[in-house]
Amino acid sequence: MDTLILYYISLPIVYLIHDFEELLTRRRWEKKHYNDLTAKCPKFTSLLSAIKDLNQVKYTIVILEQLLFLVISVIMAVYTDPMPMYALFWGFAIHTVIQHMLSSIVFRSYFPGMISSVLLLPYFAYGIHYLLGIYSVVENIVMAVCGLGVISLNLALMYWLMKKFGDL
Repeated sequence: MDTLILYYISLPIVYLIHDFEELLTRRRWEKKHYNDLTAKCPKFTSLLSAIKDLNQVKYTIVILEQLLFLVISVIMAVYTDPMPMYALFWGFAIHTVIQHMLSSIVFRSYFPGMISSVLLLPYFAYGIHYLLGIYSVVENIVMAVCGLGVISLNLALMYWLMKKFGDL
């Protein structure tokens, strides 16, 4: 059980390491690649524009709000029900692999968050292996869909709210 609790507690730390890389690299990357990104993904132009318009303070607020979600889910996992944390783990793992690693492949260049995504593959593999060992494939798919849905909706809401706040 101690190893499992350590794994729970490490999720917010892993998230922070990953988002710290994004925070440090995204501005320079956007300046160089934004037009290519919108040309290759025209359906996402409004979302990409909203993300691009976030200054470092607003982007940090989004990161901290997501971190709060993770910390609450870890507390729930330790004291009551681990299912919300497992769902967020799945969502974070899928989001990390799809957004960062596949984007790097599509653009054939570095994409913000890609280095930590590659370094986190063993962490994700261990977590996925553990979850597949205690839950059925269907239960894992449901957790993955729910976790990715919560993360995606929350990010969309936070980007929208940050746009409404004006200058911070």
